[in-house]
Amino acid sequence: MPASSRLPALALRDVGIATSVIGLWWLGASLSAGSGPLADLLGVTLGLALGALGFMLHEWSHLAGAVLGGSRIESATRLRTKYLFSFDSKHNSRRQFLTMSAGGFVGTGLSVLAAYTLLPDAELASRVARGTVLFLAFLGLVLEIPLVLRGAFGKSLPSIETFPGHRKRAAQAAEASALPL
Repeated sequence: MPASSRLPALALRDVGIATSVIGLWWLGASLSAGSGPLADLLGVTLGLALGALGFMLHEWSHLAGAVLGGSRIESATRLRTKYLFSFDSKHNSRRQFLTMSAGGFVGTGLSVLAAYTLLPDAELASRVARGTVLFLAFLGLVLEIPLVLRGAFGKSLPSIETFPGHRKRAAQAAEASALPL
């Protein structure tokens, strides 16, 4: 990871978002147990917001898997991104790819578990949050299982770099490190 890593700033951003969503949930989700337009609006809005935290956990869990696996990654350089890092498919091993991938699935599993064990059944906001988490889990399976299978059994790792220009910067960095001083 380059010295210009934005991960601490991204962590603060996401902790701020999560704290805000959880605070708003705490203040308003119980109102979604009622009926009428306000209950419906709060239920849908707060449920979608809380469910979206599952995506954040999924992405941070991918990062945790990449770090635990000793993967070569490039940190996001901007705060206005949904992805935290780019995985270097050319220089990481199959084991590192599978460890990084498994991290995301663990995060998604934890999101589903939390949604069904911690949220009260009577609130519309809970049901919307559960539906959102399940939808994101479904998307994760549909979009990521084929990549995992290609990574596990293919000749090479799938290209999953998430930032434009990552391959070019990675090649330049590899070239620069190979130059004699």
